[in-house]
Amino acid sequence: MNHGHVLQYFAEITTIPHPSGHEEKMREYLLSFAESHGLFAKEDAAGNVCIRKPAAAGFERSAAVVLQAHMDMVCEKDPAKAINFQTDPIETVTEGDWMHACGTTLGADNGIGIALALDVLAADIPAGPIECVFTVEEETGLTGAEAIASDFFTGTMLINLDSEEEGSICTGCAGGVETFAAIVREPRAAPMNNVYYRFDVDGLTGGHSGTDIHRGRANAIKILASFLHRLPDAAVCELSGGNLINAIPRHAAAVFGVPPERTAEVERMFAQFEEEMTDAWNSTDPGISLALLPESPREEMIPSAAEIIGALEACPNGVLAISRTIPGLVQTSTNLSSIRMQGRSLIIATFQRSVVEAEKHEASKMVAEVFQKCGAEITTKSEYPGWTPNPSSPLLQTAVAVYENLFGKEPAITATHGGLECGLFRRNYPALDIISIGPNILGAHSPRERLQISSVENVRLFLAELLREIGTAA
Repeated sequence: MNHGHVLQYFAEITTIPHPSGHEEKMREYLLSFAESHGLFAKEDAAGNVCIRKPAAAGFERSAAVVLQAHMDMVCEKDPAKAINFQTDPIETVTEGDWMHACGTTLGADNGIGIALALDVLAADIPAGPIECVFTVEEETGLTGAEAIASDFFTGTMLINLDSEEEGSICTGCAGGVETFAAIVREPRAAPMNNVYYRFDVDGLTGGHSGTDIHRGRANAIKILASFLHRLPDAAVCELSGGNLINAIPRHAAAVFGVPPERTAEVERMFAQFEEEMTDAWNSTDPGISLALLPESPREEMIPSAAEIIGALEACPNGVLAISRTIPGLVQTSTNLSSIRMQGRSLIIATFQRSVVEAEKHEASKMVAEVFQKCGAEITTKSEYPGWTPNPSSPLLQTAVAVYENLFGKEPAITATHGGLECGLFRRNYPALDIISIGPNILGAHSPRERLQISSVENVRLFLAELLREIGTAA
């Protein structure tokens, strides 16, 4: 099967460390690519890169088309995997038609989008001018897209390459906002005569807090809170869970102590809880693993921990509303993303998404009110707008016709509950006509991320033919 050079470029990308906020090596790679192919390139103050390819002979009057992908990747790993994402390459494995990584995220989100764009820049495609825009920090707040100036590119049509379902054309996405609760507690002395335990939740499926939220997967922090809620008098000393703001947490842990006479009760309670959770989550999280292990005594405990545990239990999590206009689309959701101890504060991170701006803010308010009851200070950040579908889009109509001619069937016209940068581009480019496409990627934002190789070829063919058709129609 002919994939052009897409898989070659993706293989190179997997060797380049590019976590969010550390895209400098990826930027060097892109600028070097432009120089070696004799193409104009520039970067802005935020670190975004734009590479321009002139029109093919005979297509000089065609409008410029923007191809867009983001440079950063989500860096998640299995607990036993040893890797430094800022220095080490991703180890990839190909099994049949699928590619995955060894114990980490693969980075197909959005490395394969970058590779598709580079293939277009290097290939001899009869098309008009191409501008490839590569943004930074998409996964941690869409920082790069928000910084894009109104003169960074000139095209009036943009093809985002960050979708994860071949055979569909995405025309809209939810907006999002991150809501944080900071709970300050002066630590108290922990009883030294207590028996201490470490409670671990691990092995959950996790996934993307937007595109996987409707799958009803377990949230490790919610399970942690559910267990500790059964021990309201326990001396809770440590709480942690989750990692990334946009991922369903797969791991959580707590250290707590109880009087010696209660140890048998706690261990019986744990055995019952483990059985309940294994049964409850067997279909969505078959790898769930709970552990109750002996732990050394702690000197300090979190005061009024039962209030915090109660708030974690009460915190809304998951799908809040389904769209009434787009069948099957999640309209509004919230994800309890992480909890960590930072000095004397507990920092709880959550992420709300909605295609309806008012519902996004209402979901954030609901979460805030839960944690304010236990004295939390609430902050929000990284808010971004949704991207409203336009069924009359000329670019969409052209794309549908091209897909039908190539593959003999209609593509699905979809919107996603995940966050894309498209809504932010519209701020400075209000007339921009946008669609989003991409190959099949499963398990994004988790070590189970997989890329279907054959779907890459379909997207490559579709993209090349779409660019040719746009250039011919000019």
